Amino acid sequence: MRLETARPWRGRVARRKAANFVVNTLIALFALFPILWGLSSSLKPADEIVAYPPKLVPTTFTLEHYIRIFHEQAGQYIFNSALVTVSAIVLSLAAGALGGYALARFTFAGRGAAMVFVVGVMSIPIASLLVPTFSTLSVLNLLDTRTGLVLLYTAYQLPIVIWTLYGYFLALPVELEHAARIDGYSAPRVLWKIVLPLSKPGLVAAALFVAVFSWNDFVVAVTMTSSAEVRTLPVGIYDYLGFYGREWGPLLAAAIVSIIPIVAIFMFLQRYFVSGLTGGGVKG
Repeated sequence: MRLETARPWRGRVARRKAANFVVNTLIALFALFPILWGLSSSLKPADEIVAYPPKLVPTTFTLEHYIRIFHEQAGQYIFNSALVTVSAIVLSLAAGALGGYALARFTFAGRGAAMVFVVGVMSIPIASLLVPTFSTLSVLNLLDTRTGLVLLYTAYQLPIVIWTLYGYFLALPVELEHAARIDGYSAPRVLWKIVLPLSKPGLVAAALFVAVFSWNDFVVAVTMTSSAEVRTLPVGIYDYLGFYGREWGPLLAAAIVSIIPIVAIFMFLQRYFVSGLTGGGVKG
């Protein structure tokens, strides 16, 4: 009797899992289709890209568009983007870890106001800050420099880094820090030796926020830079839009190249990213 009752229940579970798989697969294909179409078109000759009717799979595969963009300073653009992104991540995590730890573990005058300020700054649209930051960089002679971009990206992303790490630090057992202090560790050493190693998921999540913004940013970079030597990859891609027409092959090739690093990072660090986002949700 129990076996007969279990069989229909197992059948319903199997059908539900199959339905979920089909639905999730369709959603994934729908979301990935523009990327797959761009990848396919970047491997087509120029005349085949605009051919009608369009074909998803290229009749003739070619790498001419990728070769062209790397002959036209794409390597310099990638280097600039990578340098600016890595530098912004390092500075943001260094300052954000100190700020987040101070808010999570110390009581001081103005702590509540500082937390409100951090949350409030995150709500300010970046576009509204372009004029004052442009004026500031101009006074400091940092316009059209990689250093200026690094400082801006760090300033823009520092509040979300502080808030992410604050929540994660708050969830860590404070008893571990107390034990380290009894052993003679100073507060900076506790942060470096105890807190940060235990906060790897939170650090990865914060770093990914900074990386995605810094790597993909167009508005700030196009406003603050003018020379090709400093231009980042998103601004370099814009060159292929052209005034009289679109150069679809190089444009799509450059777009695919710009996607690859972020996708690779997310695939490699996905488990840290998910645990980092949820780790600060419950106080340990």
